[in-house]
Amino acid sequence: MINDEGSKKNTYKTPIFLQALLHVRKLGFHSFNYYLPQELLHEILIKLPVESLVRFTGVNKSWYSLITHPKFIINHLNYTNLDQDKKPLLLRFYDRVAKEENYTIRCDDVTFSGKFTGVEFPFKSPFGYFRIVGICNGLVCLLDDLFGDMERVVFWNPAIRKSVDLEMPARPKYPHMFVLGFGFCPVMNDYKVVRVVYVKDLVKDSMFKFTVPPEVQIYSLSAGSWRNVNAGAPSCYMVEYTWSQVFVFGSVHWVAFRKLGDSGFRNLIVSFHMGDEVFREVMLPDSLANDTVYDLSVSVFGDSLAALKYSKVIGQESCCVWVMREYGAAESWTKLYTISVPGLTRTICFRKDGGVILSLSNNELVSYDPVTGRTKDLGIRGNIRSFYVGTYVESLIMLKRQSSLVEGISNIFSDFATEYAVIAEQ
Repeated sequence: MINDEGSKKNTYKTPIFLQALLHVRKLGFHSFNYYLPQELLHEILIKLPVESLVRFTGVNKSWYSLITHPKFIINHLNYTNLDQDKKPLLLRFYDRVAKEENYTIRCDDVTFSGKFTGVEFPFKSPFGYFRIVGICNGLVCLLDDLFGDMERVVFWNPAIRKSVDLEMPARPKYPHMFVLGFGFCPVMNDYKVVRVVYVKDLVKDSMFKFTVPPEVQIYSLSAGSWRNVNAGAPSCYMVEYTWSQVFVFGSVHWVAFRKLGDSGFRNLIVSFHMGDEVFREVMLPDSLANDTVYDLSVSVFGDSLAALKYSKVIGQESCCVWVMREYGAAESWTKLYTISVPGLTRTICFRKDGGVILSLSNNELVSYDPVTGRTKDLGIRGNIRSFYVGTYVESLIMLKRQSSLVEGISNIFSDFATEYAVIAEQ
């Protein structure tokens, strides 16, 4: 799917792989296994792109078992992740005129705005477009929500064109608000969604109308179901509707605030570790902790946790970027710079070259240079809140699962099934 010629060039120059190709041409696919040890075949296949591996699942039963094995999928992902500099970006925006979501994969370099690979998006939201909860190891978590109701949650792997609709948890009896988090537990090799639910307090009549601590539910891809957990959720409120989350250092992070006395509050970041399933608190510097919580957001800067503070004065919009140099150490928060661009609505992504992708109030997506303060129009237009840019890696996650893609959308497996149907039976 990804036209990363540099990556392919390194793969095909491997002497072992070239020798294997010669064997394939001379002997045929079903003779291949008898001339190569399983360990060597594993080392050859692990260097191939996802699309080729999906094709090769139809060679015979032995290849299918090898490529769909959890250990192979993990090893392939680890090999792909070795070259951090060549990881592309997944861009999403909603086209109001065409009334459709657009997904493209782009190189994180000077060709970002001009060279890309389109991705077929097989879903349709009755609300316009999905909220992207997050991307992890090539798996995209999509949420279809409106006015606090969770209508649909989907795990989608664009590289293999497979998706899984999550079973919806029971809704609370009373009005509620919620936030989601999406991440990966490497110890259990499992992908999880955590749902934090605040139920409305029908007795109290104040701005804090939801009960704390909140209810917590976790969905596990391996189990295929939700479960209630007593995770010791902190007695604070996460920002509803405009919430955002980032997954870094094995934990999901959200902006939250805690009520102090009758009228005061203090902002903080709440994290939830996908391994031990425990909530923790990350303190913010005073200049952020005492500001308006709706002007704050979390992000990732390189490999570090970042906090963003927005100023929404019309004509003087800005975003102050803070980075936690040492994860978990509150004293390591450092103010990097302030982005001052008229019409700025959101900081979308920090790029590896130091540039920043921003969305503007005129529906433009621009690239910003924090050194010169200049912006460059990327020629991309879309709904302001629909812009999403995140690091992406092709993977085989969910390869063996039955897809919940809607009828009529082409499936990468059915495309190749006829071609290898005879061989697979041997």
